[in-house]
Amino acid sequence: MKNSFFGVLLLSAGTLSAQAQISAGTKLLTGSIGYSQQKTETDGVFNHSTENKFRQFNFSSNAGYFVAENLALGVQVGAFSRKSESLSTDNISGNSSINGFRERTLSGGVFGRYYKFIGEKVALYGQLGGGYQNVYSSNRLAVGPPSSTNNRRKQGFYGGLLPGIVFFPTNKLGLELTLRGLSYNSLTERVENGSQDIKITDQTLDFGFGLNDLNLGISLYLGRN
Repeated sequence: MKNSFFGVLLLSAGTLSAQAQISAGTKLLTGSIGYSQQKTETDGVFNHSTENKFRQFNFSSNAGYFVAENLALGVQVGAFSRKSESLSTDNISGNSSINGFRERTLSGGVFGRYYKFIGEKVALYGQLGGGYQNVYSSNRLAVGPPSSTNNRRKQGFYGGLLPGIVFFPTNKLGLELTLRGLSYNSLTERVENGSQDIKITDQTLDFGFGLNDLNLGISLYLGRN
């Protein structure tokens, strides 16, 4: 589906030479969603069988206003969740262990997006954004009946630069294909250690420019002529 979408975009860019614009005063509403799921099974390795499951979901939405031609400023919200689980079973004794991990992220911030049209109905864009996020994670380990769970909560700031391409079947509707792009996160966790309150800060820089980092989205351009 993504390859077909790319083909439509490239064909439109190559056959239409007139340069369209998005005028100041236009309102922008966008939504993007991504989902992936994976399952692997291994049997008979050192009398053990394993089953690994992974699931990931992400959603983002922007609301903006074009303050100048092809330049929009606005606010953004997002949600991300992932879950992984590994089940290991001893084929002789029948004993099993489960290692599970869950993570949920909620975010909100501001963004700026600039468009560069390469045809009447196709435009490239870059989006720079940043804001605040809250991350909750839970790790569960179960070996037989006994089990233990470790819950953690982090919060802090994020920033990101993502590239995208949009195809306009009509002036007011856009079909978007975006990459995860470049992102930076600074998250702080508070840990109680007796009478002390310890702060632990993690800083990460992440790149996502592969085919697995593609997300489809829809955008509305209200008031565009």
